[in-house]
Amino acid sequence: MSALDELIREIADENLRRRIEKEIAALKRSKKFGLVFEPQNPECTPLYDVPVKKKSLVALKAGKVDDVYCVMKIDGDNANCIRLADGEQMICRVDDLISVAQFGTPIYPYLQPIDSVCNAPESNLWHALIESDNYHALQLLKYLYGGKVDCIYIDPPYNTGARDWKYNNDYVDASNEYRHSKWLSMMERRLKLAKELLSDSGAIFISIDDNEQARLKLLCDEIFGVNSFVANIAVINNFKGRSDDKYIATAHESLLIYCKKNFVTNGVPIPEEYLKEYKLEDENGKYRLQGLRKRGANSRREDRPNMFYPFFYDEKSDVLSVDELPDSIEILPHLSDGNDGCWRWGKDTARERLDELVVQKVKGRGEFDIFQKDYLPKDGTRRVKPKSFWMGTEFSAESGTLTLKKILGKGFFNTPKPLGMLKYILQQATNKNSLIVDFFAGSGTTLHAVNLLNAEDGGQRRCILVTNNEVSDAEEKSLRKQGFTPADIEWQKLGVARYVTWQRTVCSIEGHDINGAPLKGNYLGTDFAMADGFKANVAFFKLGFLDKDFVALGRQFKELLPVLWFKAGCRGKCPTVDENLPPMMILPANNFAVLIDEKFFADFEREVLNQPGIDTIFIITDSEYGYRAMIKNFGDKTTYQLYRDYLENFRISG
Repeated sequence: MSALDELIREIADENLRRRIEKEIAALKRSKKFGLVFEPQNPECTPLYDVPVKKKSLVALKAGKVDDVYCVMKIDGDNANCIRLADGEQMICRVDDLISVAQFGTPIYPYLQPIDSVCNAPESNLWHALIESDNYHALQLLKYLYGGKVDCIYIDPPYNTGARDWKYNNDYVDASNEYRHSKWLSMMERRLKLAKELLSDSGAIFISIDDNEQARLKLLCDEIFGVNSFVANIAVINNFKGRSDDKYIATAHESLLIYCKKNFVTNGVPIPEEYLKEYKLEDENGKYRLQGLRKRGANSRREDRPNMFYPFFYDEKSDVLSVDELPDSIEILPHLSDGNDGCWRWGKDTARERLDELVVQKVKGRGEFDIFQKDYLPKDGTRRVKPKSFWMGTEFSAESGTLTLKKILGKGFFNTPKPLGMLKYILQQATNKNSLIVDFFAGSGTTLHAVNLLNAEDGGQRRCILVTNNEVSDAEEKSLRKQGFTPADIEWQKLGVARYVTWQRTVCSIEGHDINGAPLKGNYLGTDFAMADGFKANVAFFKLGFLDKDFVALGRQFKELLPVLWFKAGCRGKCPTVDENLPPMMILPANNFAVLIDEKFFADFEREVLNQPGIDTIFIITDSEYGYRAMIKNFGDKTTYQLYRDYLENFRISG
């Protein structure tokens, strides 16, 4: 811009010069480096549960969901509407309309119980599957678990141009000139919410291929921050390579990893070939020698000046010290090029751990160097940092396909993720009590891997899956080949959530295939028989939307009860209630309680304080003052005011 600034200064008309300077300043502020794309029209969501009324935003059931009208008047069975885009008016039957939510519009979600599988009735650990558009499910999860999720894994549509995903209910194909912008707009909205879900030590893992990998990397740099980038893993998922690729047979996909703030990997079990390096042994066990001199990046003296200092070594007595010794030689961290380097330890650490150090002469150089005794734990559980290149049978696409084929048969789902890869991720990124979310859940591999890892190490990891219930073109074609009619393949009957994700979840937990026959074989790399299933519980819900006026009037408590169960931690089986509401609900099996009628507060308080398992309390009251007075004796229990807390959250989210 400097040349342009010089030219502007030559403009004699002061008023014109100032106006142009103002416009140039605005351009400078808006100039963007890195990822540049054309944001697309916001996504619209059909609200099947919200009645059409005056001032509702609606679309024609037979039209496009993003062709939005506003209802100006309802006269009997007919509605007078005006199109938002151009002001065109129309009259149509109310029954031909559906309420819609535009992106950014406040929505008020609830969870409708669909089904459940309980194979561990003695456990209060419950996983969940939510059938929903994942953007609004993420809004709900932000309210429920903002800042509490330890690991997110997603396998979004790869945007190959092969009509493999929809934007505003329209397939996006290779001829769409805004294909990449639509995909980035879709991902940006979801990743911003995903970031808010992560705990400070949490991380997100995203599978992607070369169609969008470069753009996704730049998008994640913007959303999570460049400093939050952890790795770009090459996952070899096709040993032979894809023979139909034009020039090079692609054999891998990418796995992008970003953290929230301070992610630390648990590492992975030490590979067998590493064990061969532990050839030495003393009274403390087997060990190998690792150079104390730092190698690779930031290994020069100027990089870490505090790590450059001498050791003093008395060769006759074989004594080493960081403090000067008489008749000793100095050992400095020299690099192979003769320049000064640095040690891996600071001086204080070296002084404390001298008994771990060994002095040896470097072959061919005739000078001394210092090595650390790196012991192999006696129980053999040593772990190492995972590498940026993952290869093995457990990571192959074929492995994922074979696992799903055993459970559901052929043609149910294209390219399910391999179970071994998800387990490998969870081993690195979670502890035994972690909360895991997958909001592009597909066939349900993530929950399957959580159950397998919990079975192996006795963990209590909890998993929430989110997936829609649509049927892709490829899946519909496969289902028709199997004899299903178009009527069978309606979304509410044979979509991904109900036909694939849920069926896989139930079958894997109960240890049988879709026909009820026991599953054959063991899980890859384990002694666990697939037929044994898992001691696990999962609840299946569909996300719906409420009328906020009905919520505010307290008319939809029944619908909101599962949301309260989620908010309290999904512990115990999700409770139910009929239309005749009790004045209170004390639910020790679920670790929460609800005061529905505040006239019964005295009884409620007494019951809650007599139940040590209650740690979350919901109080329905319109009075902020009354709410504050009621919670004063509940100590460190977590409390919420309904319906204010719920309504305000989604007004803010919108």
